[in-house]
Amino acid sequence: MSLTTKFLGLTLQSPVFVASGPASHDVNQIQLAEEQKAGAVVLKTACSDKYEHMRSWPRPRYKLLDWDKQIAGRSKTFSLYSYEQGYSGTLDDYWEFIRVCKKHATIPIIGSIFADDARDWQEMAKKVEQSGADAIELDISSPHRPGSVAFETTFVAAIKIVVQSVKFPVLVKLGPGHEVVQQCLAAQECGASAVTLCNRMRGFDVDIESQRPILHGYYAGIGGPWAKYYTLRHVAEAAQEIKIPIGGTGGVMSGEDVIKYVLLGASTVQILSVIMVNGWDSVSRINAEIEEYLSRKGLNSLDQIRGKALQAMTSPEDIIRWSGEPKSGARNDWKESMD
Repeated sequence: MSLTTKFLGLTLQSPVFVASGPASHDVNQIQLAEEQKAGAVVLKTACSDKYEHMRSWPRPRYKLLDWDKQIAGRSKTFSLYSYEQGYSGTLDDYWEFIRVCKKHATIPIIGSIFADDARDWQEMAKKVEQSGADAIELDISSPHRPGSVAFETTFVAAIKIVVQSVKFPVLVKLGPGHEVVQQCLAAQECGASAVTLCNRMRGFDVDIESQRPILHGYYAGIGGPWAKYYTLRHVAEAAQEIKIPIGGTGGVMSGEDVIKYVLLGASTVQILSVIMVNGWDSVSRINAEIEEYLSRKGLNSLDQIRGKALQAMTSPEDIIRWSGEPKSGARNDWKESMD
């Protein structure tokens, strides 16, 4: 029995990645990820110089909404509301960050970038590759991205030029929505190596006492355990349409959640909120829960069940429908008030 996973030519000790974000912003966190047996780390997203302002963050920038207030790694219910944008250093700092990570870490390091101009995407991707990263994730779906950039123009051009300019794997991170499958197909056609589904949503909350938006006063990224249900749907839909690998992300709190993603066709699964709320031990706990499942089911690896739940899906036409009530009778009889 083994959690070893083959992904885009990389051999991973686990399918569980640390997602791009606050838990992958400095080299000490990479060391923690490695100690906890993460399969890989996607580094915090670096923004082009045009978006230099996104390297500074408001404070406070996080708030737990609908939190069950369980501590010591026991929290199961929350919504993480946050406004933290790009990597806080310069681009030169980021290239050095990658080099230091690769010098000391043994697990794969995946760079992450955001821009709008195709040439910026190209130059940044080449720098990530030259700095030694094992792959790159194009963060085209951040909930903090400017509203002026569109998938059909800006991001299709970005995927194409990056794929043409580098030799290492290119992952494309997409957001939730009704166009996910079409965007997956477009990314595949542009030559992407894999897609990551899905980024967090853009949300909003208001303090009714002050009658003002909370925290920094603007929209924010929102995610939590509840998010897995819409992402599981997107993974299932995409897995039936595309041939390139899928990395699932969103709402993962346990080994059971990872297994659900795999059953629907995901090759890897990224986690972040659970680390921030319940701590770094969450990584090794999730791995242990996956191993317990494999042992209990008599399986040698997750490859044996990847996509298996898709084979059991029922088409809408074959759903057995029964209301349990007659279509006429008492429920259609108006009863006058007894007053």
